[in-house]
Amino acid sequence: MAQLFHPLIMRITLILFMFVSSSVFAFSELFKEGRAYYYGEGVAQDYSKAIEIFNKSADNGDLDALTALGLMHIEGKGVAQNDQKGIEYLRNSANKGHDNAQYFLGVMYYLGIGVEKDYDASFGWFRISASQGNADAQYNLALMYEQGIGIEKNMAAAKQYYINSAESGNSNAQHYFANLLEDDSDFEGAFRWYLASARQGHSKSQFRLGYLYEQGKGIDRDYPSALNLYNRAYKAGITGAALRLGVLHEFGLGVKKNYKSALDYYNAAAENNNLDAIFNIARLYEKGRGVNKSPKKAYDYYISIARKDHTEAQFKVSQMYLKGYGVERSISKAKFWLKKLIDKGDERAKKILNKIN
Repeated sequence: MAQLFHPLIMRITLILFMFVSSSVFAFSELFKEGRAYYYGEGVAQDYSKAIEIFNKSADNGDLDALTALGLMHIEGKGVAQNDQKGIEYLRNSANKGHDNAQYFLGVMYYLGIGVEKDYDASFGWFRISASQGNADAQYNLALMYEQGIGIEKNMAAAKQYYINSAESGNSNAQHYFANLLEDDSDFEGAFRWYLASARQGHSKSQFRLGYLYEQGKGIDRDYPSALNLYNRAYKAGITGAALRLGVLHEFGLGVKKNYKSALDYYNAAAENNNLDAIFNIARLYEKGRGVNKSPKKAYDYYISIARKDHTEAQFKVSQMYLKGYGVERSISKAKFWLKKLIDKGDERAKKILNKIN
């Protein structure tokens, strides 16, 4: 289940959001100058200079600058760290209608930074910010409705806020909404929302988008695009992408066939207990692809995941016992695994068992 901001990472992540444009106010030229000094864009990075310029801009009624001052005090950038003073700046800006300030004030109340933790107050500020179209506030409202934090649990309201947030540009909400559409077999809709999220660097959406390209669902099948997206997701730490990269390399889909690379990717996925990856490693040993052919090693891999209820591995193990391939022949053990499959409704196993009997 998705979570709201965690207090341990809050001070690290908060400042990264401070210069996201408000949905209500455009940046002033003076604010842009302060932002340049904050990031060191075209000038030497200088937090103190940024604070000085933000103060001037705030004196002119610039709420973006007032909000930035609040966040910089909370972060302790260019000024002594002071949660309470930061909250004071945020509240001033929020009360004047700045949606980002309202959002961050909600975050402060949720985490209890500079104020007593108060989920009701957090929900209230998120709702005010969300009403102005703030995508992050809408997303956090969805989470609070889904989890029943600060408000009675309401999945219908949660879904609506996820949709609102997705439409307002929040990549997490876009991913969530795409998941819903994919689950409903609306692959074209899922593709559109995964694409919107992936373009913002959302690694899980990149992975799912790659899968739609690989399978040709909601879009024409395109293995090179799938390969590119899987690579990006894998580099971002999405371990499931390693399995798909292994498949593409094993069968030469969108890339030159390379069993060694396939095995490397499968091993990477297997390290995270991906049972399908272990199954595919077993297949490589069974067929001698990129490794010395070893029915015994193949059996060892298959049986390890058959015991974890992997259906195809259970079928493989039943056949290996029947044929005495990679393991000593045993009709009774073959029947054991076939009966497990029959309990799952596997018609293949039912036919084979009828022949044995």
